[in-house]
Amino acid sequence: MPSFAILADIHGNLPALQAVLSDIALFSPDEIVVAGDLINRGPQSLEILEELQSRGWPIISGNHETWLLSLAKGSGLPENWDCAWWAPVRRIVAQLTPTWQDWIAALPFSFRVSIPGTSPVLIVHGSPRHNREGMGKRLPLAQLDEVIIGIEEETIIGAHIHYPYERWHARKHLITVGAVGNPHNGDTNAQYGLFRWQENEEGQAYWHFYHRSVPYNRHALVAAWQENGHLSDGNIAAHLLLLEHLTAASYYAPFWDWCVARRLPMTSESYELFRYDISAPALPIGIVE
Repeated sequence: MPSFAILADIHGNLPALQAVLSDIALFSPDEIVVAGDLINRGPQSLEILEELQSRGWPIISGNHETWLLSLAKGSGLPENWDCAWWAPVRRIVAQLTPTWQDWIAALPFSFRVSIPGTSPVLIVHGSPRHNREGMGKRLPLAQLDEVIIGIEEETIIGAHIHYPYERWHARKHLITVGAVGNPHNGDTNAQYGLFRWQENEEGQAYWHFYHRSVPYNRHALVAAWQENGHLSDGNIAAHLLLLEHLTAASYYAPFWDWCVARRLPMTSESYELFRYDISAPALPIGIVE
């Protein structure tokens, strides 16, 4: 039967991507599309770029590609860009040579999957109107109506929210796939979406979404974080990102927002206050798996 796979939110996690690639090979889908956020938040962004560029699959731009490309060109640099908090991001930006910048700049916003004998599908990173707007459960129905205005395809697939979600609205089949490298749904496996063209009990054919959850070598991921030096250079950001990998929960952005709202520095001392405030786990400092 016709099928395709969607990978997204890989976020510099090479062991997770390798596990997903092995799982996809079991199904031999007709098409494989990478729906953005290849880089940042993990220790192996350059390796991810090299691996996916070599495969020649359709790739669209995520918000992290957009953001880091802007930083690489010197635009919109955060306040205190030189402080320890931004060390992991600075490392990746430094790896984006002019050749990689041109490659990222050429990535399209969306992609259309058209397999003969099936209905076409629109692939985006966030929503059809912005790569930072997810189509998950937090998006109000009124805004969802605005998102789908003018969209011809019945099925719209996105990512960005780092957890799988599916619903029908106004005769549109809206799906977000789970994250390959940085899930936030409590499942620490690598995740992606597999789609098959099938009939339901009434004989109506449409794209069925199969959420795939694949174990991967997290020892290798921890080793990559340790080898790049960011777990021993005094910055808290890398430890927060590793904590997300180990727990499949979101802490990096919530801590950042929490500190900004209170005008506190993003340091380990502030994290202890944050932990007390929201009952967050301890940072994985000195971890060896």
